[in-house]
Amino acid sequence: MSRTAAFVVDLPASCPPDEALRRVLDLRAHSRLIPLTTVTPAVAPDGLATGLTFVGRTAVGRVGFDDPMRILSLSFDPPAARIVKEGRIIAGAINITVTPAATGSRVRWEQTVEIPWLPRSLQPVAARILREGYRRMLSKLLDGG
Repeated sequence: MSRTAAFVVDLPASCPPDEALRRVLDLRAHSRLIPLTTVTPAVAPDGLATGLTFVGRTAVGRVGFDDPMRILSLSFDPPAARIVKEGRIIAGAINITVTPAATGSRVRWEQTVEIPWLPRSLQPVAARILREGYRRMLSKLLDGG
């Protein structure tokens, strides 16, 4: 039995596809919108590039954990990104694709997640909880956060 679970978030956006991807990848907005988390470096979407590493630090006071990530591929035409999560607390991969839609665009966030310290039987439960958190965060980012 695999320790990896997966989830998908599929959301509409009222902006064009390239702008939707920029909103989703705005690391400065992630720090503003994700509770107890700071992302460094605080890079605007146009400053992102394949190979860039960044870290989401979630903490209360001195107690917390780092979520290191690396951009494996990034394109604004067509809008898509692949990011790998390389942490000891949470690992996995994220595929983001954005397609045109009648009212703007459609964002699809596909993520595999592995939480090594969590029993295998609870990985799918964790993925469902994470899916809801990501859905809320992505909705805020797409609304202009």
